[in-house]
Amino acid sequence: MSVSDEIIGQVLSALKEEDVPYMALLTAGAPSRVLRDVSGVAPTGVGRQLLQKPTPAPAQHPPVRYPQTGEPRILFWAQNFSVLQGSKWVDLTPQTFGAEASVDVSGSSWSSDDARLVLKYANVLGSPLTATFHMTSRRFPVSGRDWFQLSRLELATRSASPTVFNASQVTAPSNYSWRCAYLSSLPGFGAGLLPHSPSPSWGVLLQDVQLQGFNVPGLQFSYASDCAGFFAPGTWMGLLTALLLAAIFACGLHMLLGLKTMDRFDDPKGATIAVPQGE
Repeated sequence: MSVSDEIIGQVLSALKEEDVPYMALLTAGAPSRVLRDVSGVAPTGVGRQLLQKPTPAPAQHPPVRYPQTGEPRILFWAQNFSVLQGSKWVDLTPQTFGAEASVDVSGSSWSSDDARLVLKYANVLGSPLTATFHMTSRRFPVSGRDWFQLSRLELATRSASPTVFNASQVTAPSNYSWRCAYLSSLPGFGAGLLPHSPSPSWGVLLQDVQLQGFNVPGLQFSYASDCAGFFAPGTWMGLLTALLLAAIFACGLHMLLGLKTMDRFDDPKGATIAVPQGE
């Protein structure tokens, strides 16, 4: 250290004598002192921690399965599952997923071409509520594969007739799962659930939902078929605008290339040039 300090001092002295502007960067292969780690005894972080460990993401709740024992046949998961009656929202997520879930799925059924996931809640706004996901599987000869479809979603209570939603756009190959950011009966979230009656008594909101009713490989979903299309509305708008501008440019370029200049000029000292009307 003393030798390095003498060399640095000589260099700095020479630069000062010659009045040369300089900027010095002092580096080292390792710190001269190692600070004691007090993170285990300090209640909070001490000072700024540039290499602070990232906060682990919260654990996600496992999906709802049927049957609850043995090999699963149906899997259902959502980040948020809420229902709306009138102007009152009810969050069914804690009752459906997680360690404290109280939903009853014993009324569900499954076969190779028809599956029903029945979720029974003991108390929703003062009365029991039953949500039924009815899925079917059919083989289409054109594609040469089986496809499953969520044909309808029903919300039923004892005191009123069930509210039925058409969910025919929820479809995917039978060996895939289906996933979407939002599945709802509300126009603000895409309105993927279409009610059969003009004034339904219930509304549904499913956020980050994933569903699989056939060919379930285990406790995990198969490859997800996402509901997002290949071309978004913004993509179509950009493509149409670009095509319109390209057409305008092509028309203008064609008009410029079609311009013809005069190849004969009138000489004031000679005879007048007669141009036929046909030219």
